[in-house]
Amino acid sequence: MNISYRQLLSSIALIFASFSVNSAIVTYNFNGFVSEVENSALEFFDPFDLLGEQVTGSFTLDTSAPIRGRLETSYYWWSVHDNDRPAITSSISFGDMLFKLNNEGVYQPEYDEYYPEEMLEMYDGPTYDDGYIGDGISLKDYARKTTLFSDRSLERTQDLSFGFRDLINDFLAFNEDTLLRDEMPDFTSPVSWFDNDLTTGTQKGGGSLKLVERVDDVNAGVTYPVDSTVRFTLTSVETVKVSSPTIDSLLLLSLLLLWFSRIETRKTIFFKV
Repeated sequence: MNISYRQLLSSIALIFASFSVNSAIVTYNFNGFVSEVENSALEFFDPFDLLGEQVTGSFTLDTSAPIRGRLETSYYWWSVHDNDRPAITSSISFGDMLFKLNNEGVYQPEYDEYYPEEMLEMYDGPTYDDGYIGDGISLKDYARKTTLFSDRSLERTQDLSFGFRDLINDFLAFNEDTLLRDEMPDFTSPVSWFDNDLTTGTQKGGGSLKLVERVDDVNAGVTYPVDSTVRFTLTSVETVKVSSPTIDSLLLLSLLLLWFSRIETRKTIFFKV
């Protein structure tokens, strides 16, 4: 094995860069139950089967994406993310159904943006001016897929959103970059949130999945056979952050690579003599 120092340094740089990116990924795992079912067209979701059913899902956010937002007040930051690649991947399951939204924002070159946009919100409470604000996070994801047939097209869109607020616990905080320069707050902060009493509003969370199917038929025209929404109440949200090794571990790995490279170099010189 003949490794040049240039190749070795490139490999070490790639290792550091990859861990830097991975450490910016956080997943919000949530649990809850179906609280409402609405069918505006055909009955896609059966309310009798789904009401009260357990809901599980997740939102995975890549905070290394260039997400621009605005600090609306000293306790509320929001972003409509449409200026670059999608940053959210999400999924939800209930009953025997599973829905996945995998960074499927639709790029519109005429506007140089993705549509519909992903949305991010964060509240930094728990109180402000003697009023209850609370700590909280809201995320919204979107996916659209179009299937073409000989005489029609089928467009399916999915909107998944969730949010939770807590008026008791203070677990989120805006840093100086957010307060002074509107930069994105730390969405990778650890969260372990539970609604311990569903009868009060001190801890409250929920969300919805909206599913729409649009059919454009050459004979029948445009119809919407499916326009259905499932709303759910949250009972818990917990974050899982992709961990990266310590700097000491990375330095040790780099030294080992250099050491093996020197051994290989010495072997090459020995056999050439």
